[in-house]
Amino acid sequence: MITLSQAQFLTAHSTGGHIETVFDKTSVEYKNLFAYVGQNRYSSSIFKDGKRSIKNCIGFGNVLIYDIDNDREQAFSLVDAVERFSATKSLIVTTKSHQIKKNGKVSDRYRIILPLTQSMTISVEEYPEFYIYVASNLGIEEYIDHSCKDAARMYQPNPLQEVHYSSTEITLSEKKLRGLFEEEKCFKQTYRVSVVSSDINDEDYSSRLHYLRSIFKTKEFLDLLKYDERFIAGNRNNYLYSVGKYLIEAGLVSSEIREMLLWINSLSNGMSVNELTNTIMRSLKL
Repeated sequence: MITLSQAQFLTAHSTGGHIETVFDKTSVEYKNLFAYVGQNRYSSSIFKDGKRSIKNCIGFGNVLIYDIDNDREQAFSLVDAVERFSATKSLIVTTKSHQIKKNGKVSDRYRIILPLTQSMTISVEEYPEFYIYVASNLGIEEYIDHSCKDAARMYQPNPLQEVHYSSTEITLSEKKLRGLFEEEKCFKQTYRVSVVSSDINDEDYSSRLHYLRSIFKTKEFLDLLKYDERFIAGNRNNYLYSVGKYLIEAGLVSSEIREMLLWINSLSNGMSVNELTNTIMRSLKL
């Protein structure tokens, strides 16, 4: 069963014709989800007294929802999305603006709906960061509508939608995603503290950037980034993406970061260079 909030129509104001609604928590069978989202306004969040706002958000359902508008330079076609998520339990539906001219552009516009093994237990404050983090790990951050990351986001139905269900039952694990998210936050903090507290001679290294360059492609660098502990099966993609983000924040240039990621990946049982280039480096815009 999929848990989310559904808009319920109440009364119309005497002026303006605005329809008041509440968003009631509801459940729908996954096989019927396509019909549900085609006919109802809905949200992945649960709201106190049904009043839709961030301050009234008291939790989340067991589904992540991403809008792809393809208004940017890099496009992610509907065909590509269906193929990308064929190995993950997912429902992809087109939105009302699909293949209609919008902002001067005609493009594929659709919604990726991803069931989770359980309701999200992330806090309301951390939800936007978690939302983007998962998108990054799925390799779609550069394509999604980032305005949908707020906890009060509502989605409009499209009665004329195209429907694409994946044929697998392999479901994204909320517990695993949340654990990786928390681990990255911890790693990020540890990384920053490690760099700041390292025994650096101020006369030789005027900044963290200089220090990182001084230990470039050395065991000290790997130890700093906890390579032996974190570059393991099932976490390699996440690890390399995290390292790339940290090196960007540190101020290294793109060529240096690409070289470092390729080197780390080559040390033991890494992914193919093509996969590294087309997933991690592309997501990092390197």
